[in-house]
Amino acid sequence: MTLSKKVIEKTRKEAEKNINQGDCVYLKNQEKLFQVLGIDNAYEKCWVREWPLNSSGSPVFEISIKQVSQNH
Repeated sequence: MTLSKKVIEKTRKEAEKNINQGDCVYLKNQEKLFQVLGIDNAYEKCWVREWPLNSSGSPVFEISIKQVSQNH
């Protein structure tokens, strides 16, 4: 059981590091798609906005990289 836990944790950490500016991602516990605008790996934060863009613009907000998922 310990081995599978380590594999899952490693996979999550790799996914977090594989997020790049411009990627479309999901936020945990959200159905909507978001675009990554910036990443700060030192503080494990990123800036995202809802995708596709609204006609009046989509607000940008900061969120922990740990709350970002590449697949739903």
